[in-house]
Amino acid sequence: MKTRIILTIAALFAVLFTAGAEVTEKDSKVIKGFSGGMMLHTGYLSGCDNPYGFKPSGATFGIGGVAKLHLSEHFRAGFEGYFSTMGLKKEVQSGSFNKLFWTGVLADWFWKIGKFYPYVGATVGGGMETAFYMFEGDKHDWLPEASAVYNKKPFFAVDPFVGVEYAVGEALRLTLKADWLLAVNKDGLNRPMGPRIYFGFIFAH
Repeated sequence: MKTRIILTIAALFAVLFTAGAEVTEKDSKVIKGFSGGMMLHTGYLSGCDNPYGFKPSGATFGIGGVAKLHLSEHFRAGFEGYFSTMGLKKEVQSGSFNKLFWTGVLADWFWKIGKFYPYVGATVGGGMETAFYMFEGDKHDWLPEASAVYNKKPFFAVDPFVGVEYAVGEALRLTLKADWLLAVNKDGLNRPMGPRIYFGFIFAH
């Protein structure tokens, strides 16, 4: 499933880049350029998301990508998508986890200061949280686990972010970004939540 989604995102990147190039050739006033790339991230999440009183917390790690059309000298729009997994061992058995996937459309404002491009923006979209908490048992055996819970639920995502890109060359930029994903489901604001830091490579044209 993850492979399909990653391939879909990659295909959408290619379509967006091709469309951006064609529009730029036809009318440079409409689209000033386009950029996109992949990013790794880490962060720290905490908060209770279950009726058992268990408060999962810990470091989360993941990967994703972004693609943007530059619609003016300071405004960009596009889409992005990420996977983020928090493995759990404290107070639950090894093998427990909390996973998030989200994607959506984004808009940001950016400025050029020498080789630096600071930016601020937000993504709006949706995603899915998958939680597996095993309170007793062993992930290495094939025995049924009587004390374990599995839950999967969709959410509406609002993800404000701030970051900066550094131009290594004419087309390659390094990017550093921080965000705080606000995931809203039928029960309210989803937890665990917390800040994430992203680092990646962006190709711009």
